[in-house]
Amino acid sequence: MKRKLLTIVITLLVLVGLSFGITYFTHTKFIDFSFFIGLAVTIIIWFFTFKGSGMGTRHLDMSIQGSTGIKMESQKLEFSPSIVFFTTLAFTIITLAAMIYGYRSYF
Repeated sequence: MKRKLLTIVITLLVLVGLSFGITYFTHTKFIDFSFFIGLAVTIIIWFFTFKGSGMGTRHLDMSIQGSTGIKMESQKLEFSPSIVFFTTLAFTIITLAAMIYGYRSYF
């Protein structure tokens, strides 16, 4: 339990730190970039934890098959999300809601 809580806190600190770092150097508001940082990190984590017959795997299988002549078995799609993925997803959803609320006059 302590390890999961520590993982959540560290993940949130990294996301908030990235957001504050970018807003500091671009002289903008925190809410302007926090959603996009959360979305980018969530997609990156999803991409690297997704296993199976994705586009990259199929391309690699075809390259191996072409060079060796041995047919590769296709792998079953598998996604095993971690606590880090759920934390970044929650951060992204919360910052999306905050961004919509903050810019509600534009809608």
